[in-house]
Amino acid sequence: MHIALKTDGCRIWSSGSVLGVTVFRRGVARLLAVVLCVVAPGLMVMPSSVAADPVVERVVSFVDVTESFLFHKEISWLAAEGISTGWDVGGGVREYRPLASIARDAMAAFLYRKAGSPAYEPPASSPFTDVAPGAAFYKEITWLASQGISTGWDVGGGKRAYRPLNPIARDAMAAFLFRFAKPVGFTAPAQTPFVDVATGAAFYREITWLASSGISTGWDVGGGKRQYRPLNGIARDAMAAFLYRYAADKVSTNPLDPRAGTVTVAPDVEVLDIAQLDTALVSASSLTLPSSEAADINPNDVLVAGVTPGTPEGLLARVVEVGREPGGNTLVKLKPATLTEAIVSTSGLLEVTGTPVSSSFTPEPDVTVTTGQPAAAGRSSNLTRPQAVASGEVFSESFSIKRTIKSEVTNDELSGNGSVTLESSVRTSAKAKMTLEAGFLQLKEASIVLTPSFASKHSVSVSGSLEGTVSAKLGVLKAVIVFPTAIPVVVTAEAEVAANLNAAGTAEISYVTAHSVSYDVGFKYREGSFNLVNTKPQVTGVQNGVQATASLTARLSLDFDADIRFYGIAGITFGAGPYASAPIAVVASGGSLTWSCPLEIGFEARLGVVAGVEVMGFKFERTDGISASWKLLEANPCEGTAVVAPSPPDSPVITTKQLPPGTIGQAYRTVLTAAGGASPYSWSVSSGVLPDGLQLDSASGVVSGVPFGATTSAFTVTVRDARNASSSLAMSISILPLDASPSGLTGVLKTVTWGDAAFALKNDGTVWAWGMNPDGLLGTGDTVSPTKPLPTQVANLSGVEDIYIPSNYSGAAFARKSDGTLWAWGAHQWGLGNGTTYSSTPVQVTGVSSVKDFEGNGSNFFVVNGDGTVSGWGRNIYNVLGGAPQTALPAPVPGLSNIKQVSSDGLSAFAVDTDGKVFSWGIDSREVLGNGELGNYTVPTVVQGLPKVQKVVFDKYGGAVYALGLDGSLWTWGTKVGSMLGSYNKSPVQVSGIQNVKLVVSAYATYAITRDGALWSWGANSQGQLGHGNYTSISEPKQVLGLPAVSTLTTDTEHVVAVMGNGQMYWWGNRQQSSSRNNFGQTTPVAISAPTNVASVTNAFSNYGVTHPAVYATGIDGRLWAWGDNRSSELGNGSTDPSPIPLQVGLVP
Repeated sequence: MHIALKTDGCRIWSSGSVLGVTVFRRGVARLLAVVLCVVAPGLMVMPSSVAADPVVERVVSFVDVTESFLFHKEISWLAAEGISTGWDVGGGVREYRPLASIARDAMAAFLYRKAGSPAYEPPASSPFTDVAPGAAFYKEITWLASQGISTGWDVGGGKRAYRPLNPIARDAMAAFLFRFAKPVGFTAPAQTPFVDVATGAAFYREITWLASSGISTGWDVGGGKRQYRPLNGIARDAMAAFLYRYAADKVSTNPLDPRAGTVTVAPDVEVLDIAQLDTALVSASSLTLPSSEAADINPNDVLVAGVTPGTPEGLLARVVEVGREPGGNTLVKLKPATLTEAIVSTSGLLEVTGTPVSSSFTPEPDVTVTTGQPAAAGRSSNLTRPQAVASGEVFSESFSIKRTIKSEVTNDELSGNGSVTLESSVRTSAKAKMTLEAGFLQLKEASIVLTPSFASKHSVSVSGSLEGTVSAKLGVLKAVIVFPTAIPVVVTAEAEVAANLNAAGTAEISYVTAHSVSYDVGFKYREGSFNLVNTKPQVTGVQNGVQATASLTARLSLDFDADIRFYGIAGITFGAGPYASAPIAVVASGGSLTWSCPLEIGFEARLGVVAGVEVMGFKFERTDGISASWKLLEANPCEGTAVVAPSPPDSPVITTKQLPPGTIGQAYRTVLTAAGGASPYSWSVSSGVLPDGLQLDSASGVVSGVPFGATTSAFTVTVRDARNASSSLAMSISILPLDASPSGLTGVLKTVTWGDAAFALKNDGTVWAWGMNPDGLLGTGDTVSPTKPLPTQVANLSGVEDIYIPSNYSGAAFARKSDGTLWAWGAHQWGLGNGTTYSSTPVQVTGVSSVKDFEGNGSNFFVVNGDGTVSGWGRNIYNVLGGAPQTALPAPVPGLSNIKQVSSDGLSAFAVDTDGKVFSWGIDSREVLGNGELGNYTVPTVVQGLPKVQKVVFDKYGGAVYALGLDGSLWTWGTKVGSMLGSYNKSPVQVSGIQNVKLVVSAYATYAITRDGALWSWGANSQGQLGHGNYTSISEPKQVLGLPAVSTLTTDTEHVVAVMGNGQMYWWGNRQQSSSRNNFGQTTPVAISAPTNVASVTNAFSNYGVTHPAVYATGIDGRLWAWGDNRSSELGNGSTDPSPIPLQVGLVP
């Protein structure tokens, strides 16, 4: 079956392939005749027949998701599809809460809505014990179960639990999407793509399907390896990205050629078809069409069109508002979109040759066109192949001119009493090529390159005395080019062609030259580096002849000044042309004339960029023009003539001064950093070589690989910025021999400490312990050995998802397993939660289920259960258990439901529910309860005056409380941090001067990290621990300067270690970590040279004020490093010798 449209014989086939181009519209194959077919005239807007007020639909926006937010377009799509519209916080403002974890009930709702909210009658009797009929998302959860997507957990007795409030992990998310998609014929690979997901592991098939579908490819951890991190939770922003990629359509670039690659089209792309465009009125900022043709156009859509009478330069725009007038017209307001908003990713680097839609040459009156003007359709012989043959020309014109100019008096162009006759014949043509490679979070490569070529013959006759310049305009050339992919890229070019002559002297001269020149011009963006393309020209067919009776210097050129636009709104400008220069000398010798003509054939090009325009997914910055000149007939015509951009105000400076050593056979990774100049940077080794097995990534500055030879390599690194300014630095890397000792502790996900004991959770679900072992604290079953000098596995414990050490003095450790159970070991006078006070191996805590949060201290313990209730046990001083009696077994804390987090200092406690409300109870000795006046509460009471909160944090020692709002605001009450700084805050007050906070840590001094990586500090400062360059304590936040973007940090009362986003660590504060002398510390951040690929850091001071702490850093590669005091073997390297530098845990020195 086929459908014939009202066009000049252009047909659209129902297979979804038009002229070899396939596109998708909301998950259904659509037809793209608009790419290359020009519709018949008849553009029309239907008149309104109904006087009713139009219905206006606008894009859903969120106050906490700005356009610069990483997953802005994905979250906007999610809202536009009605899958999630966030929370209404009043005043017409909505929040999405992108960094909040997504729970299993919300995941059910997301998938139900993604399925189109199908008709479904939920059962009268719930299949789950923890999801009652009428509960939030009951219909969606039971629909999920009916589809076999999730059937929950078997809890015995024929009953099942769904655990709706549990955060969903990445492995479970893969399983949900796999079952939702029901892929046919997928076979899991024999070799895993992820180092932390073994073949045969839980959800191995589902996770590898997710990777093969391009929905998630995990993290690159160096050495050609990737991690999936299956047990990590998922925030709401990442979930939006996963659903966005799942909904995207993968389309073949060329259905006739499987090797051509694929393009994944964004799910919000709406391709306008012939019927819509035939009755539409299009402007730069709006689209008006009959309402009957606009039913499928919605706010946030990306509208795409090829070349039509209504969109002669194509269309690529984002819908910001839709006004529907019933029975009349629909007004669609637009803003420009970029190609990366329409294309999610590509299967690799795509190379597409431009195909002409039309071209025209408008000659000057005295210019004769010597080739016919074929219709646009006649230029479309290659339209059946999106990757057209390389020889295809987007335009080709030939023309000639003859003009004689006389000058008896001086004028602005030419002076003298002679005349010049210029006769030229010219053939100009061009090819066009586009490359595109896109990944999920970045555009890897984009380029548009036009290759014009000139074949010209010029004849110049000069008589008499002439000096000056004469220019003859030949005409204006216009061309429309389409790069046919799933999303058509429309390029328009307009060029003015002119011939120019510079002459000086007196002569009777006849000067003829003929030659052909071609070159490449355009732009190329590759992984952070933007360059203008202006290549060495190629010259052929040079023929020249000169006859003269005097002396003359003549220079003739052909200028081609063009402007290239993308979808009519942005582009590059360039001027180019071949020239011939002939200094001619004529002398008399023996009565006869002789002459010499050292002819020079050359080429000049000028290139510039439109200012401040974003296209293809990145922003063009203005250049005033880049010029290059080549003397083509010289022996080395291009030597020393590389394209150089104007120098920026300053040049980049390499800030990395020293590189860490490596070890033979072990993965190596470090990051080079620079400051100044114009980003992005490109990196290279300009002299010398890296050690064998290591490579430098030019875009990121990452040096990585696996070295395989012991050596010290010296080399020079050069950084070059976007404007071609550069600087270099001599560096070296030493590769050490492989020690015969064990490989050390690997696969570490998390480390916790208490005093001189340390525990590490590995990615295989096991827990390992070392250091001090009082009362069997390490959980190995050994109650005799006072210490364990090397990591030893905690006995009888597997499938662990998280580990905890209670704050303050405890002597017990806890682990949460993947089945939601909680386990404890060690000794605690108030009980391990099973009626006992001691065990040298893990025992299960009774009376709790589906545990999702735990908090403990020296006196009491709290658990958040999967149903949102809170259980507690312990001493219960001042009724901190919320009215429950003192107990050694978990008992419910009354008055709490839908809780997601609990926090306690042993005397008072806080709980945060899923709506963001904060509850407090216990003793109010330092007004920490935030109730506005001193007073104790035996039952949980709502803290007033707060926004919606995601987490409450206690200062470890100072009595202050912090609440982190979902909007990134920070609030505090209780003792002001650093008791010497002032009185109490009786009620919550907002911390001024900072916003968009993502992490807060407090121990007399407080540290807040904002979402852009800035670090702010305030409070006590006796050892310079605030990092401000002094020892002055302050009560208001002040930014810590001299740091890259900060990811996380750990602190005791006086010493700070922070991890940057690039994996490097810095420290400041108390130099010895055990000195109590004031004004002795390091007051500004100092870089720690190695390791440089750190993910997280903690120290013994973080849990109790011991005076000889060790610091632990977990690498991205899963290795664990430690340094500091080692009197109880807490460094885990088999010795008791302290170390001032990081050593790998588990490696014997």
